[in-house]
Amino acid sequence: MGVRPIGGGLRVVAAALLLGCAGGSAPERVVLISIDTLRADHVGCYGAVAGATPTIDALAAAGVRFETVSSPAPLTLPAHATLLTGMEPPRHGVHNNGTFVLEEDVPLLQEEIREAGWSTGAFVGSIVLDRQYGLARGFDRYDDNIGLRRAAGEFGFAERRAAQVVEAALAWVSRTDGHFLLWVHLYDPHATYDPPPRQRRAFADPYTAEIAYADEQLGRLLGEIDSRWPDGRTLVVVTSDHGESRGEHGESTHGYSLYEATQLVPLVIAGPGLPRGQVVQAPARLSDVAPTIRGLLGGSPRSDVDGRDLRLLLDGTDREGRTAYLETIAPRFDYGWSALYGLRTPRFKYVRAPRPELYDLETDPDERENLARLRPDLLESLDRALSDRLRNARPLRHNIEPDSAERARLASLGYVVGSREVALGEVGGVDPKDAMPELDALGKALARLTEGRPEDALEQLGQIGEGGAFVELLRADVALRAGRADLAEQHARAALELGGGHGHGARINLAEAYAAQGRSEEAEALLLAEVEADPASGYALTVLGRIAEASGDRKEAARRYRQAVARRGSSPEGVWRLAALQIEAGELDEADARLGWIAEAERLRPAAVERLARAELRAGLVERARTRLREALRRTPRAPKLLALQEELPTGDP
Repeated sequence: MGVRPIGGGLRVVAAALLLGCAGGSAPERVVLISIDTLRADHVGCYGAVAGATPTIDALAAAGVRFETVSSPAPLTLPAHATLLTGMEPPRHGVHNNGTFVLEEDVPLLQEEIREAGWSTGAFVGSIVLDRQYGLARGFDRYDDNIGLRRAAGEFGFAERRAAQVVEAALAWVSRTDGHFLLWVHLYDPHATYDPPPRQRRAFADPYTAEIAYADEQLGRLLGEIDSRWPDGRTLVVVTSDHGESRGEHGESTHGYSLYEATQLVPLVIAGPGLPRGQVVQAPARLSDVAPTIRGLLGGSPRSDVDGRDLRLLLDGTDREGRTAYLETIAPRFDYGWSALYGLRTPRFKYVRAPRPELYDLETDPDERENLARLRPDLLESLDRALSDRLRNARPLRHNIEPDSAERARLASLGYVVGSREVALGEVGGVDPKDAMPELDALGKALARLTEGRPEDALEQLGQIGEGGAFVELLRADVALRAGRADLAEQHARAALELGGGHGHGARINLAEAYAAQGRSEEAEALLLAEVEADPASGYALTVLGRIAEASGDRKEAARRYRQAVARRGSSPEGVWRLAALQIEAGELDEADARLGWIAEAERLRPAAVERLARAELRAGLVERARTRLREALRRTPRAPKLLALQEELPTGDP
């Protein structure tokens, strides 16, 4: 049996082992785990004391932990493009979620591994990594089946839980011959934080609880793989795409700054060919992961990538670490503010912004003292180096225009999909660090909305200035939920005038405002036009069903809801509204089966609980309604409509 060199020197490892070419130390399988939004200092082996990450901590003890690892962007898609290519965003060309696709001429790690004869599988937990964005190339199986996701008018959280991702991955692994690359993406720690009950009880901080749940599922995945292949030939890589700001510098999540809270990620690598229990202090980058995996599998270094094999840090040949490139263009795309670009050296961080920033991370790890005016020589030097990194970049262009359903789903995750043009490396306009209070108000408004308190959300949105089309669209949606149809119409029209790709959602909100004002014919005409223009618009059909239900035409309402849930752009609302009609018709088994299509978090949202509980009361199912309401109030104890419904129950407390 021969050894065939392919993919820049990568070889079939099984053949190499048979011939003794790999010295008996090459991996026979690779498990790459990316835990979304996991900041390094919330992992036990990086100093966290919560005890949330025993699986990752055990891997660190069995392998190598890299102390300081930088992500190139605080955004899921660009960072994962770097993870799988070894290239920074200027080279691979993906700069934001939703409107960029990795071009076909950009080589991916999984392509090389598949060419080597291995099976390749990917299992992702978020629409942000949907196959249409280009990362599926080279995978035999790319499982992005997230299930029902919220569409227009449903701002909040949507995800596939880690258990579902792991279950699908294990089913695929069981059908392989043991030579595979498996990439598993766990999305749970991403906001909005919604940990399962057991983790919620164990950890006071819901973000930490989400991390604990992801770590538990990681342990389950690795445990079953080790049980099936106990030969010690599994290479395991655990990292994250970016971190999460917990209020540092005024940012409550991520995406709009380049501080260490969002840019530092964990990286633990364990398996054959690596020492045990080693900690590498020299800085590394997310772009180094793919070259390291390639090297451990016997591949030659590529000249067309930015990353380098991290084993160079182990043997002392690269002790100074690497300079990391940083960027976020999301502020420009989403709000028209300035983009940010930066470099992180082993000691300093420079951020090109309307007001430049320079920090000595050795003496000021929290980035509190801006040295830009005190060190103009260093500032100028780093700015020149940054320009050099951008000199041969791919042209900055949106190479995808998501349809309205995809755009709405991304909005439901908190991602604003803008379309403003910008030159790569250009800064100017509003500095994002000066706009953090507006982002904070937006985050609080979304939280109040999730809690079923639209009036409070509307008050929070009043603290934001003009805000652009997305903010106007959100204001329209919140006004509808607060019973302010006149105000909703005003904001929906403002969103339409501002453009920015939010026309579909704005027109649906405008139709909802019409319906709430008794202008049903105008509403139906607008919604039918949306359905005709965009056949994927399941939410437009859901609103048509809602209008029919309000008019007393339950048969037509059910027909519209059935149409809605069959569409690719569907939302959970169509499911639970149809289930409510089935409960009222005495079709309990059918209703329960249908509700099983959507996540528990969706079933327990205040609007869904109110509608379903009222249906159960009308059907004489008082105890069933009481149980549903009790579960929902544990989750959202201050939701006004649920508290009002509690008072209407015939007897007792929920």
